[in-house]
Amino acid sequence: MPFTALTLFHLASLLVAAAIGVATFRFVPETSVSDATFTGLLVLALGVMSGEGAARRLERRLLLRSLDAERAAREGQAEAIAELTAELDVLRQHRDQDELVTEMRLVRSQLARIASGHMPTAGRGAAGPVDGRPMELEGQPLIEAVLAALKDNRIDLYLQPVVQLPQRRVAFHECLTRLRDSENRVIAPHQYMPVAEQAGLTDTIDNLSLFRCVQALKRRRNEDAGFGFFCNLSMATLEDEAFFEQFLEFLVANRDLAGRLVFEVEAERLLQATATVAEHLDSLKRIGFRLSVDNIDRGDIDLMGLASRGVAFAKVDAHALKDLARPDRPLPVLVEKLRAKGMVLIAAKVENEEQVLELVEDDLTLAQGYLFGEPRPMRADA
Repeated sequence: MPFTALTLFHLASLLVAAAIGVATFRFVPETSVSDATFTGLLVLALGVMSGEGAARRLERRLLLRSLDAERAAREGQAEAIAELTAELDVLRQHRDQDELVTEMRLVRSQLARIASGHMPTAGRGAAGPVDGRPMELEGQPLIEAVLAALKDNRIDLYLQPVVQLPQRRVAFHECLTRLRDSENRVIAPHQYMPVAEQAGLTDTIDNLSLFRCVQALKRRRNEDAGFGFFCNLSMATLEDEAFFEQFLEFLVANRDLAGRLVFEVEAERLLQATATVAEHLDSLKRIGFRLSVDNIDRGDIDLMGLASRGVAFAKVDAHALKDLARPDRPLPVLVEKLRAKGMVLIAAKVENEEQVLELVEDDLTLAQGYLFGEPRPMRADA
């Protein structure tokens, strides 16, 4: 109840009652004091009651106006939120369409490479057994099966776990590629890679696999942030300025996946990289993507040089780890020095428990190999 308004009503009632009492004594002298007092109190009570009623009515009016104003404000906010939501939906649709256009442009450029690629000639021997059904093609039929698999996008992703030691909890997956022929027989890397290298299509396979990885991660944006991929990135992609510009645009549109997608290149090729490749790798790092190197199978590799290039992970074959150590620098010391520079060693091709014990003793925290799991097809919904 408004204090000021009620006080004014009370004062006004008191003044009116006093005025009536004075007037009664002045103009009606025969009126007794008790009657005049009673009349004044009656007028005062009526004034107070009238004042409180008026104050309550005023309070109700003010409250109703306040409620109406609040309701109007909420309705306005709801309309504004609805408009913003609609605008965000439109922007999201445009973003998704732009991403799709960019992705399709990249895929088309890869398929164009296949169509214009030089057809290698026959002459290779029969392919050996592979995962699943045996592949019995050889020579020209094998070459044609590989090219047809690429043109028809029969590219499957297989995942092999990278585990954290000593718990052996899965920390990442490495993304591996398998092709299928028209009869759904698996064409393994040791079969298709020679053909792809002859035709200059290894980078095409890597890039198409990368698009699959990104699609899978996009579908799992809201799931466990630890679900991530090591995905091969070919040097041909990094050296092709026209293609890399489109590729970088595609990655910028999906930069929220940077913490879950690690690009992997061969260590030797990175150490011999051109200025163009180094510049493109810096572009990837600037938007948050990390870099890994693999195929380290000897002890004289310049790991410190790789760390200085911003490499976050280095995969070293388990049997070659001891070769990295020196009398003045035991392996645990090297592991710690690299970690201080931001690079983590991953033991690759781990095959037995004895190796695991040695890895734990040498303070390695990540490992990969058939002991922890074979490459398995990615689920269709992944």
